[in-house]
Amino acid sequence: MKCPQSCERMKMIFGLTFRSAKGHWIANPSWQCSKASIGLFVPASPPLDPEKVKELQRFITLSKRLLVMTGAGISTESGIPDYRVLCLDCGEQTPRGVLQERFQVLNPTWSAEAYGLAPDGDVFLSEEQVRSFQVPSCVQCGGHLKPDVVFFGDTVNPDKVDFVHKRVKEADSLLVVGSSLQVYSSYRFILTAREKKLPIAILNIGPTRSDDLACLKLNSRCGELLPLIDPR
Repeated sequence: MKCPQSCERMKMIFGLTFRSAKGHWIANPSWQCSKASIGLFVPASPPLDPEKVKELQRFITLSKRLLVMTGAGISTESGIPDYRVLCLDCGEQTPRGVLQERFQVLNPTWSAEAYGLAPDGDVFLSEEQVRSFQVPSCVQCGGHLKPDVVFFGDTVNPDKVDFVHKRVKEADSLLVVGSSLQVYSSYRFILTAREKKLPIAILNIGPTRSDDLACLKLNSRCGELLPLIDPR
């Protein structure tokens, strides 16, 4: 099934990937989540394992220079907006909450109800939902808007890459929180830590690209597990 014109426009502006699956479209929902609906898009996870909690506590206690890599999982669950929106024409930045209000004005009857959840966190939407969705433009110049994040296939600023590599080399252990590490730039930091023989722990719901490189993997919600860790 060919993506309709409105779908292509949304894909161009927001970097979203739409594809058909059993008559439905898949769209990454993170930009459209308000704080009240965050829980709707946090995947289910098994109950906390007390032994795993103790293992993570030991991991952190033994670390003297712990480097923590966080992803959208920790931001989304905590209610912190995990990105701003950038105008590709004039560079104007818009807070996510402000843009969310504009979405609601333009789409007062549009529902975020999903028809299923894909393994990568995308959700299935009906074709009508995609066709009827109205996308706002920049309030300053009318230009195209895009989340100010690095999408799959984008190039990360070399200075930022060098900065993180230096932090990895200074660390004695690495903790990943709320990331599937599917973006290669983040996975590359894990490979650097592995080469340095750093112990790696991962806290993320579902599999990640580096589960086989970690000495500890916890399949739990960040908000449930992290408060149990004693920083002392």
